[in-house]
Formats: sequence, structure tokens, C-alpha cells
Amino acid sequence: MLWALSWGVQFTARASPGSIRPGLQITSPLSAFDGDPPISQSSDWLERRVPLLQRAFVTRVYGVVPQAAPRDVQRRTIDSAALGGTARLELLTVSLGQTMTDTPLDVALLAPAGEGPFPLIIMSDFCGLDSDIDPRLPAPIWRPERCRTQLGRALTRLSHGDAILRPPLRAMIERGYAVAVFYAGDVAPDDPVLFREAQINRGAGSAKSGAIADWASLYLSAFDALRIDPRISPAHIAFWGHSRYGKAALLAAALDNRVGAVIANQSGTFGATLSSATRGETTAQIVRRFPHWFPDSLASSVTQRSMDGLDQHMLLALLAPRPVLLGNAGLDRWSDPAASFAAARAASEVYGLFGSAGLVQPSMRQPDLSADIAFYVRPGGHGVRSSDWSTALDFLDQHFEERPGA
Repeated sequence: MLWALSWGVQFTARASPGSIRPGLQITSPLSAFDGDPPISQSSDWLERRVPLLQRAFVTRVYGVVPQAAPRDVQRRTIDSAALGGTARLELLTVSLGQTMTDTPLDVALLAPAGEGPFPLIIMSDFCGLDSDIDPRLPAPIWRPERCRTQLGRALTRLSHGDAILRPPLRAMIERGYAVAVFYAGDVAPDDPVLFREAQINRGAGSAKSGAIADWASLYLSAFDALRIDPRISPAHIAFWGHSRYGKAALLAAALDNRVGAVIANQSGTFGATLSSATRGETTAQIVRRFPHWFPDSLASSVTQRSMDGLDQHMLLALLAPRPVLLGNAGLDRWSDPAASFAAARAASEVYGLFGSAGLVQPSMRQPDLSADIAFYVRPGGHGVRSSDWSTALDFLDQHFEERPGA
């Protein structure tokens, strides 16, 4: 397969986490921005700067984020004794807001046996609920090429890690977490042609939105559908996303401060990585390769955006003071761990307004999972391994330790 060969060539070209070029100046998220004076206290940040930055990221980077509130949620029990009797598997069919689409969002919910309330991890999978979670769940209308055959899936696991397609569900349940999984391709396919034709784009206008914004809205739709479940602890809901869905998870949480924590695994350019400093994938490269991820206006505004000082450390700053874990890999220079680490360090200024140090670890390779911003670099390349999930659960254990039902 051409995609596998292409990825292999790209992988061998990646060397190490690298470093930030000397003398780089990163605009403080607390300095004056778009006519708003400098910020010195948390109330000013929340009342003045947060809405200003949210608007800036929507209008200058990601495009219109469709209305996320579900109109209706239907539930169906798939297995009351799933995973050897340790969990209950349900299918939620979420009717999305009127400005979005008539296509419902299917969400698979696995909750530990018992009453709860349980902390919850919300994530998007890559190939479909039937193949990644349980064969009794609905099959998607569209799948990426790598997901259509057993060989493609096997090569994906070989190249991108043992947990890239199927998350370690039993481990999450045993640690006391509920997990909700949706397949974003049901509503917003990761395909440049099919995405522009999808119903979700008809309300806002396809030129004004991008797939990352639409995927972010799906995270928020799942969040609103699940937070009212009495088995779920609404204050302990985390978004998890890898690569493109890491970008979407960060954006969704930046737009809604009710989200309890974010885990963004190798989210890269337009995720947690500084666009102005990266030695990996450039903004021009990502827009050219994935034009449907962004509104049409982004291609012409990249230079102006950089001049304005709007970069990804400000997206991370919008998450303050909530816990954030940024996962990285030593051979994934395309996502540029060094530029992501610099963004996390810069965002920590805002965490300081809330009495938190933010990122406290002295280097990329010395993670402190107790900090409100934590960062790690594991061996290997771009993908998801079981070790990534072990680190994520360890991180959530520390920050959700006061959760009900623990």
C-alpha cells in the first residue's frame, strides 16, 4: 500500500525530539493582545482574555465550531456483562443540534459494574466502533483506506503501535474509569471530498469550518450527552485524543471550561506544538496535505497569524488551571516535542494566575505527572502504545484522586 510505504519513508527521516532554536521569542499569553491590555489577575483572564482568544482561534485558525448541544439521546444496552462481567456496554445515539446535521452520533459507553459515579474518558477512534470496540456496534458508512482490510489494520498496528486502533478498555475499567468512544468519520469524514459534502457543513458553510472544528464539536456533543448520566462524575471528565484528534480535543476543551482534563497525544502542528518554532511539520505543509481540516481562509492568514503572536501556547493557556497531559515520542520529530514543550512552558504563566506552577519538570524526559501540565517523551515513533495509556491513567489517577467512587 502506498500510504504504508510513504509513512515508512517519513518515519525513517525522523530522528530525535530536537530542540528549540536559540533566541526564539515567544509572546507571553499575559501580554497585550488585540487591543486588550496586559493581564495580571485570574479574573481579568477569565472575563477579558479567554473570550478574546477563543474568538481568535475560531476566526483565524479552526473555523466555525458547530453548535454541540444534543437534541435527543437514545440508549440501548449491548452487553450488561461486558469484559468478563466487569462492565456494561451501551450504545448512545445522539441527535445533534439543529445547526449541525441530521446524521446522529453513535457513542459506545463502557461503564464499570456498580452505581458510580465514575470518572469518564471521552475519545474518538480511527476505524469504527464495530472494529475498534465491539463487533455488535454499528459499522460506519465510511472508513479510511487503512481500516478496510485486515492487512491494512495489521500494518497500522505494526507501524503506529499496539493501541492505535483498540484502546485498552479492560485496563480502564479495572482502574475505575468509564470510557466513551465515538467515531468522528460517521459525521465528519477525514476525507477532503466527503468532508465538504457532509451534512455537518451545510449550516455553517463548508468554507467557514474545518474538520478539526467539527471533530471538536463532536467531543462536546458526547460530553453534554454523558455528563448528566448519574453514573458519571461530571467534574471528572477527560478528553483524550491522538494526533488529529488530539488537536480536536485541545480545541474542544479550550472552548468549554467544564471539561475536567485533557490528554493530547502527539497532537503536533495546530495542536500543542508552536507553529512559529517547529522544526517538524510546517503550517504550509499541514494545510496543503489536509486542506479539509481547516477553513479556506487559513491558507491566506498563516503569515498574519504569526505576526499577531497567536500561537498554540495560547490554546494551552485557555485550559488553565485544568490538568493537561502532553504525550510525545522520541522519533516523532514531525510533531516536534521540543516546540510542544516550549508551548507548555509558556502557557504555565497563565496557570500561575490560579496558584498553579503549570509545567514544573526541568526537561522533556523527566515527567512530573502530579503537575497541572505534564509532559513525557517515550521511545518510538508516532502512534499509540499501551504505555501511553498507562501514563495517561496514572496522570488522571493523580488529578482525579478525590473523585466519587474511588
